[in-house]
Amino acid sequence: MDELAAILARRREARGDLGGATLATVVHVRGSAYRRPGARMLVTGDGARVGTISGGCLEGEVARKAWWWTDGGPAVRVFDGTTEDAARDLGIGCNGVITVLLERADSPAAGALLDFLDDVRRRRGTAVVATVVDAAPESPFSVGERLLHDGTAIVDGGEHGGPDAIAEAIAATFAEGRSRLVHLGEETVFVEHVAPPQRLFLLGAGHDAAPLSAVASLLGWEVTVADAHAGRLRAGSFPGASRTLAIPASGDVDMLGIEPGDAVVLMTHAYALDLALLPGLLGARPRYLGLLGPRDRTERLFAEIGADPSAPNVHAPIGLDIGGEQPAAIALSIVAEIQAVLADRPGTSLRDRAGAIHEPALECGERRDTVAAPVLQPECGLSRD
Repeated sequence: MDELAAILARRREARGDLGGATLATVVHVRGSAYRRPGARMLVTGDGARVGTISGGCLEGEVARKAWWWTDGGPAVRVFDGTTEDAARDLGIGCNGVITVLLERADSPAAGALLDFLDDVRRRRGTAVVATVVDAAPESPFSVGERLLHDGTAIVDGGEHGGPDAIAEAIAATFAEGRSRLVHLGEETVFVEHVAPPQRLFLLGAGHDAAPLSAVASLLGWEVTVADAHAGRLRAGSFPGASRTLAIPASGDVDMLGIEPGDAVVLMTHAYALDLALLPGLLGARPRYLGLLGPRDRTERLFAEIGADPSAPNVHAPIGLDIGGEQPAAIALSIVAEIQAVLADRPGTSLRDRAGAIHEPALECGERRDTVAAPVLQPECGLSRD
């Protein structure tokens, strides 16, 4: 599961009682950083951590000091990894500036946020969360106040409602599917796009589906394993799978509910079953449709149904060319190709990429001259009084 799912699961295990816990959220990044805006970490009362907000440089300091920092309410800290001291003395390699919002997880505002996100996840919805992360003294808003939009309407508008300008930012965030930091004059707001987990359908419950399910689940994807032979769908055989389904041998895939953003791998190892399933899969138009097997097999399948195997969403032979022969390596190559397609990346070595690894975090509007949050240097686990 992904970190948000893990945080929500920990909260459910605690039956909503997160006394002594703090929630840390990355709200902006300038320069290079291991995590991007929206990354979260829950620090429980006993010091356990769920999720990460960096590559290891920030977690120790945040875990030690977050409760103290939030004594007066939600707080923002800016961690600067661009200085020579940070690089030389502390081994900071990210060369970025990371802004983190901290709040006590048992506060009413954090509770409302987690309730909202839990509901959105349960119904596989898409949402936008707009959180004030900086406010001028004359502003009617406070750091930590939020607007929660479930895709239809604002379900929680905070104490004062919201500035008119934020409605435009929320609409743009929904339309572009991209979070942003928005400067509104007296306030700075982190407008976060919250999407459901990526779905992957594995059609075929052979032994090779197990490592594929395991690797995909490490990315937080929701994996469904389906097969026309119900006896192959043994409980516990597919690590990380969210569900298993028996599908009719006739090839009817409507019961799967495949959507345009989904990824599908056809791997039944049965030519007749693949032939029956393929028309329905093509009609569902998933973002990614991969076929296991050699190229000539795929060409025969498509020729029999009169379809074009060169469609942009069709990938056969499946996977990136990484030279793997073992089942785990083959699974890795398949998941890597799916990830590259979903991210609109070429799947090549970052060594050969010109420019930055990540697109810059989106920042809109004019920043205020003064920012209330103190600027700190990441510690990478080193203690400092």
